Amino acid sequence: MTPLDLRKAPPRSPREMLAGLLILPRTIDKARALLPGGDPGPYYITPGISIWLLRKLGFTEQEFIELVGRVRHDGEIAAIVEERAVPERRARWNAFMEQLRVEGIAEDVKDRARLEYGPVDPKELVFDVIEEDDAKMFDLRR
Repeated sequence: MTPLDLRKAPPRSPREMLAGLLILPRTIDKARALLPGGDPGPYYITPGISIWLLRKLGFTEQEFIELVGRVRHDGEIAAIVEERAVPERRARWNAFMEQLRVEGIAEDVKDRARLEYGPVDPKELVFDVIEEDDAKMFDLRR
């Protein structure tokens, strides 16, 4: 895959799916930004939901970045993910991620999170915060 510059546009929405998994396309974009020639800007894989998902799939951050650098398209990653996790497991992970609220984030993640646009309600869904943050950073109209 070609590298991405995430200073110019955000990664895909955490709600986009690939291989039946939320946040996987966004994690691929972050990995592409970490390839030579890419720029992650303010985005990262570790700590956060992306590394949580990668660990569930049996990847380290570096292994996943190397995989993204070797493949030509998302479909190749989807095939590998489908081999590593049955649909029922992927559905459980999605349910967890969809319901995750700010108050449920580990302290080390909160310390690094870019929640810089004012106070965030601890009851707010993490995916909502991520999308709002992307929209504000890139002046996207929702």
